[in-house]
Amino acid sequence: MNEDETVGVKDKYGDYDPNTQNPINPHPEYNGDYPKKSASTATTHKIKQMPSSSKAKTASPAINRPPKPPGYALGPYLQFLTTDVNQMLWYGSALIFRHVSLNDERPKIEFICEPKVDHTWEILFDNIFDMRAYRVNIKIELRIGDSDDKIQWKVDWGDHTTDGLFHIAQLDQRWRGGFFSCNGFDATVPEQVVNDLTYTDVWNHLISVHEESPLHLLVWGGDQNYIDFIFEDCPYLKEWVDMEWNKKWTCDFPDELREQIEQYHFNMYTENWERPEVKHALETVPSIMTWDDHDIFDGAGSYPPLLHDSPVMMGLFRSAQKMRLLFQHHTTVEKARTEKHGMFGYNSYNFLARCGPYLTILGTDSRSERDTETVIDERSWEMIFDRLNKIDPIVQHLIVIFAVPFSFVRFRLAESLFVRLKNATNKCRTLPVVKRTNSIFGLPELYDDLLDEWIHDAHIRERDRGLLRFQQLSNEKRLRITFFSGDVHTCGIARFRTRQHRRVIQPENDAKLMYQVISSAIVNIPPSRMSLHIAHYFKTKWHPDGVEDTEEELIDFFERMPETGRKLMHKKLLPNRNWCYFEQTSSSTPTVVQKLGGFFHRHFWKNDVLPTTLGPTSTARGQGSADPPVHIHTERRFCRQQTEQSRERPANELTIRLWIESSEKHKEGRQFVSYELMIPNLL
Repeated sequence: MNEDETVGVKDKYGDYDPNTQNPINPHPEYNGDYPKKSASTATTHKIKQMPSSSKAKTASPAINRPPKPPGYALGPYLQFLTTDVNQMLWYGSALIFRHVSLNDERPKIEFICEPKVDHTWEILFDNIFDMRAYRVNIKIELRIGDSDDKIQWKVDWGDHTTDGLFHIAQLDQRWRGGFFSCNGFDATVPEQVVNDLTYTDVWNHLISVHEESPLHLLVWGGDQNYIDFIFEDCPYLKEWVDMEWNKKWTCDFPDELREQIEQYHFNMYTENWERPEVKHALETVPSIMTWDDHDIFDGAGSYPPLLHDSPVMMGLFRSAQKMRLLFQHHTTVEKARTEKHGMFGYNSYNFLARCGPYLTILGTDSRSERDTETVIDERSWEMIFDRLNKIDPIVQHLIVIFAVPFSFVRFRLAESLFVRLKNATNKCRTLPVVKRTNSIFGLPELYDDLLDEWIHDAHIRERDRGLLRFQQLSNEKRLRITFFSGDVHTCGIARFRTRQHRRVIQPENDAKLMYQVISSAIVNIPPSRMSLHIAHYFKTKWHPDGVEDTEEELIDFFERMPETGRKLMHKKLLPNRNWCYFEQTSSSTPTVVQKLGGFFHRHFWKNDVLPTTLGPTSTARGQGSADPPVHIHTERRFCRQQTEQSRERPANELTIRLWIESSEKHKEGRQFVSYELMIPNLL
């Protein structure tokens, strides 16, 4: 590009405008599409080797900086794919790695159980960083019954054996699952905070509940890995971060760097997957996963074109995609969208998993096609709804996984401020007072966090179009839709429903009733309590544009503090680490629900029964879910949390249980408290 051609793409100081197209990659076809190096753009930097791994000063025994290579045998890591209730089959896979130096003979796996099991081997990579990657395709007879089938597995590695078991639901058994996100700490969290919080506390509680009542499924909602430290651990990227603005966005992504970055991702995955608590979960509960930005790099996809389309950021994305497909979905770029591996999308990788007769889960990919204007390409939306419209009519519940909440608090003033800072000249961005608040990419630190959100002004219209289509699907198929999301390091419940002031529709008859379950994080640091208090004073009730007769609200869900059981003033969001348990009801049973209204509320305000209650608590050691709810009646007869036997719950209704970690030790020693939401079938 000569000087005349740069007119209009640089600011008055001669720096590239972040909103302009990248000068050497102006028209990429997809995320990860970067040009091959040429004589004019080839880097003159020598790609230095990564430093030797050393133990990180954190609470996990498996975390090193940079991550170290794995041992000689890894897995099996279990994945759930779907069930076929017509053929009476359960489908899944196991990911196994074996070091190539041992020999060409693959390990042997056997399954010991009552149902019939067929399995086939598939090589995903013959040699990937000295490991051979196998996918074991598993097909299990889906038996008639209302209990679990135990599937014991045993792997003979030649020099040793490993074994374990997992549970699958029989045809008439109701599915039990767990959902969570943010399985790590980002680079901004101080080491002492990491050691105080630990990687394991919330994980150990989840595992204890699984041991008490085995889960059939784990849903990972994104940020399975935090790749943030790659910009410190990789010598080239560390230099790249400090490069002059114009040079940074035009330098190439050489093959030597690509291999180094892929190996970093590979080692990061194997190290995280081998953390004792994570390894145990992956070996005993089949998983499904969707990814988020930290699986790539912070804010991936939400940067303006100059940055987004630069060869280095595109190269980082492609490397992350390759390893994400391998570890999170047991597949490759070439095989992912084949019929056997079952993913779909235009330039993304989505999936649809049927969990027995009555429950289906849609996993969306909201990073592969993301840019400043789009979250999911319209062609992928068409593919998604084409598949959803073909769902079996007997399915009653659809869980949609979005990594980022489909409904959340709006921060319009902050959005406007950070857009202005983003558009400021590079000279302004490099001022010391501003630079200290910038990310490693030279833009305001919170700019990408806000632009990541579905409810950002840049994405809200796409969100509303999607919401309208979900409403039409729900109404036509009488399908109850619930959104599961994480990302925001807090927990809460939002709700869409028919506007109540126009006409009152009972929940079981309202096709527009859709709950947004927000569960985050299982490991990462929560926000400050003060910041969430402030969020309660923003608008928390909306009427989406172009979505007729619809009310959207972040609801008062948490009546009492997890630490003490006492009444809360701010009830919409909690600053506590958490995970979400969900299950279908097995039969028509009476249930106890909160009745929102004490004496004054019952007699002077509209009486509203919200299908929620305080759930069980853990033991004093933070294990299981057997102890009774924490509930202190501080208002005696004026207490708003009166309970009553409200109704019979039909079979297949969905129970959501948010398990909250106490930020302080409860005086009675309980470390985890739960809050339950009961989601009715759509009649």
